Amino acid sequence: MSINHDAAPFRAGYRARVKGRYHGWLHLMGILAIGAGVCIFCMFQLDLLKTWELLVIPAGTVIYNFSEYASHRWAGHKKIRIAGLFYRRHTGDHHSFFSPPLFSIDSTRDWRIVLFPTYLTATLALVIAPILGYFFSILFSMNAGYLLIVTMVGNHLGYELLHLGYHQPLNHWFHRVPVLRELAQLHRIHHQRKWMNKCNFNLTIPLFDLLLGTFHWKSNGSCQKSES
Repeated sequence: MSINHDAAPFRAGYRARVKGRYHGWLHLMGILAIGAGVCIFCMFQLDLLKTWELLVIPAGTVIYNFSEYASHRWAGHKKIRIAGLFYRRHTGDHHSFFSPPLFSIDSTRDWRIVLFPTYLTATLALVIAPILGYFFSILFSMNAGYLLIVTMVGNHLGYELLHLGYHQPLNHWFHRVPVLRELAQLHRIHHQRKWMNKCNFNLTIPLFDLLLGTFHWKSNGSCQKSES
């Protein structure tokens, strides 16, 4: 895609296509209701939790973090047949809508281009995470299975909320909170047209960006590879 991209015409066209009945808060509440409902249900199933079973939480976070990184880097920014719709929605729509200097949302109707469709949250929370949890219950314990579901779905909800925060206007309170401010900056670097296929694919914890050498930070107006 061209480095010189004027996002304003794309934004106008995209907003014109968003259905009039769309409400950003209803979209967000639907995602949170599904995710939180599944998490609460699973936590009530826990019984005589053992200390070692809590290790599922960091393990599940790493699993989610890699899936976040891999889907973003190798499906969101590369044309592969099985994920063509995701590529078009992410690189084609999301990166065309949020292209410097237009990085922020203007209203809750713009949440449509930031949040995942509700059915994808439902698929993760009601199908993918339970399948993985089932295997964990066989390999380890029922508690481990339920904890994996909670961890995977909880991380997804964190992803959605953080991503929404990253695209808030710079005068929003989100950008004044340490750590959140730095995570938002990493995401702004990713949205630079010349860097979007190369760096900062994690949106929550930049774990696999660090491990796989795609972590970059902006210094003196340019994006430079971490020296860590």
